[in-house]
Amino acid sequence: MRQIFLVSFLWIAAPGAYAQEACEVAPAPRFEGVIGRTAQDSTPSPLQSARPAPGSPNVVYIVLDDTGFGDLGCYGSSVSTPSIDSLAEGGLLFNNFQSKAVCSPTRASLLTGRNAHSVGMKELPGGDQGYPHTRGRVTATAANIAQILGSNSYSTFAAGKWHLVPREDMTPAGDRTHWPLQKGFDRFHGFLSGWTDQYRPDLVVDNHAVPTPERPGYHFSEDIVDQAITMLEGKLDADAEKPFFLYLAFGATHAPIQVPNRYIEKYKGAFDEGWDAVRERRYRRQLELGIIPSGAKLPPRNPGDPAWSDLSETERRVYARFMEAYAGFTEHTDDQIGRLIGFLKAKNQFDNTLIVLISDNGGAPEAGVKGNFARSYGDRTTVEEMYERLDELGGPGTQPLYPRPWAMASSAPFKYYKLWPFNGGVRTPMIVSWPARIRRTGLREQFVDVIDITPTVLDYLGIGAPQVFNGVCQMPMHGKSLSGVFDDPGAPAPRDTQFFELWGSRGIYHKGWKAVAFHTPGTDFEADHWELYNVAVDFTETADLASQHPERLSELRDLWWAEAKKYGALPQLEAIPMRQRTYNQILVAPVP
Repeated sequence: MRQIFLVSFLWIAAPGAYAQEACEVAPAPRFEGVIGRTAQDSTPSPLQSARPAPGSPNVVYIVLDDTGFGDLGCYGSSVSTPSIDSLAEGGLLFNNFQSKAVCSPTRASLLTGRNAHSVGMKELPGGDQGYPHTRGRVTATAANIAQILGSNSYSTFAAGKWHLVPREDMTPAGDRTHWPLQKGFDRFHGFLSGWTDQYRPDLVVDNHAVPTPERPGYHFSEDIVDQAITMLEGKLDADAEKPFFLYLAFGATHAPIQVPNRYIEKYKGAFDEGWDAVRERRYRRQLELGIIPSGAKLPPRNPGDPAWSDLSETERRVYARFMEAYAGFTEHTDDQIGRLIGFLKAKNQFDNTLIVLISDNGGAPEAGVKGNFARSYGDRTTVEEMYERLDELGGPGTQPLYPRPWAMASSAPFKYYKLWPFNGGVRTPMIVSWPARIRRTGLREQFVDVIDITPTVLDYLGIGAPQVFNGVCQMPMHGKSLSGVFDDPGAPAPRDTQFFELWGSRGIYHKGWKAVAFHTPGTDFEADHWELYNVAVDFTETADLASQHPERLSELRDLWWAEAKKYGALPQLEAIPMRQRTYNQILVAPVP
């Protein structure tokens, strides 16, 4: 008689959060043979290894870091990104994809298919404020795609940035529960924190730290693609029929902006016209390509960001060099993606590999108007000192982060940047390639959130999200499959509502409308000023309609509270002190 174990389970993120009352836990696989006293009177029953369905695709997630909507060639940039552009040309390019405006929540949502607050990743790991949504560790009640695919006989590999574990867990004596190998990956080669030096990374291989590579010409982006190819080659040589999942998360183009000088020199003089002109040019190119609607307007320059024409000659030369380095960094990253594509093609794996490429948030504003030179954060180098050392920018002796107005150009055509609830923070590139399956290629304009990606993959693979994983009852997936959108450019979006929250700032999308409140630290949340946009016709959020449609705004505000309660985003909290300085950097001007 089959045994059934019922485990009572109540998952509570906040008062009133949804609950899963019980789930069924199956026992270990039943032995079908006969056990006698000796082998002569026994019948063996060999353990059968599960195999994915024949023809199951490989799956690759590629995550770029701090790469804005307008940074890639296929999204209107003049920067050379032929490898990424080729994925878009032969696949799907999305212009309405939503991230979580900062790295760790986006990554947690991508991998789990759930809202970041629900899984414990309200913001960056570390600084637990005592509530389920602030733990900074992805709860075991939300198994990720590597865990799910691994339990369905996929090989699973990760290379690059992790940033889903607090710093206190990164030490030799730290808890490894939330390291990649304990989260479903067979192999890992990368770094655990939010950023690292590209020439001298804090490397972790599998479950242990390794010395910093000392070989000449080393670069982290090249290394992780080398390692990814080595991992995949070994698997293919051993079992070419077994599919794989690869999570390739670049440190690029996050600070420090570091890249071989030949890439920087290629763009010498390319940005002398400044951030205002570059932003305008990208906007015009996006209109020409049809990536943005013909009626989309370019918002004014962000408050607090100076006009390029108001800068001194020294500032212009220094700040242009920052962008030359950033463009080179972007092209260098594209070259590494090209090497992976080339490997997959050489191994006859490319056509049946589902590749999803995204960026985790918009352009990075943390360096302020001046930019950082010697250190990515908290740098005190003056512009005059930068000018004297300008040839070093991007090399191993500097850790640059460009001036904030370049983040505005990075996020073109939108206003604001990373960390903000407006489109400049949340709307980023998303490209999908799968030649064997995608027949109707081209632009997709449907509303898509990062939580929709993993449910889509599982849908195509015919793998249901488990109700129980490793004996732990699971919360349901929050995202919905995009299979209809993949197949038909006119298909409806699978969802019409999504809430947003980061450091007290809020946003809610519902049926073509979006309400946004930017929270000023230290003020009453109830006093936050809300704005209202009809994003179905106002692609770039230029016309605040709050005063014209107060009833709709009130409805959306109420909906935000309902969604926040439903998905465990309460209570509302200020940024923790360790984040406050970064938060202050994005408060370029008071929101009216």
